[in-house]
Amino acid sequence: MQPIETWKRAQNLQVATLEEGALLGRLDDFLFDLESHRIYGWRLKGGGMFGKAGGVRVEDVLLIGRDLALIRTEGAVEWSAAKPSVLEGRAWASAYKGTQAITRKGGALGAVQDFVIDRSGGQVTGLLLSSGAVLPLNGRVNTGAAACIAESADVAVILAGAEGDDRTDWWVRIKDAVGGKGAKPAIAAEEVEGELIEAGRDED
Repeated sequence: MQPIETWKRAQNLQVATLEEGALLGRLDDFLFDLESHRIYGWRLKGGGMFGKAGGVRVEDVLLIGRDLALIRTEGAVEWSAAKPSVLEGRAWASAYKGTQAITRKGGALGAVQDFVIDRSGGQVTGLLLSSGAVLPLNGRVNTGAAACIAESADVAVILAGAEGDDRTDWWVRIKDAVGGKGAKPAIAAEEVEGELIEAGRDED
């Protein structure tokens, strides 16, 4: 089992409950803190073409696994047709994708393409960039609403390997870059008001 995952790998994972053994839908997006990088919760899409959308707080997420995501109970999910909203200092992963990463001197590092997260689904530990590098969120990177700013270019860890490099080696390099299992949330769990549980994705 890999100790970390990425948002792209987590997207569309089937969501199951531990208490009822029920399948509720699929993971879609997550809301995170731009300073602590803590994930507040996940947005789900229900089954079917016109399936409902809803949210679950991160405290109720037990595991982001290889084949499914496990949450405590069906009652932890609140379904809503409301549009997703955020408070200052927070961002949805889908909206933050494409944000430019630069150094303090203005050097371009690439755009955010994906997020490295821990298996509990509670913390972002790194950013995968369009340049083929990972930017570990280890205190040397500031993630703002408009840009990610690294202390220097050497903060970014290049992942591109030799020709024929396999997926296992790629995962090892990501794990090494973000420090193994990743940091645990730096702040205590707090109540997420209507912004998460009332959020829903508009269907195209």
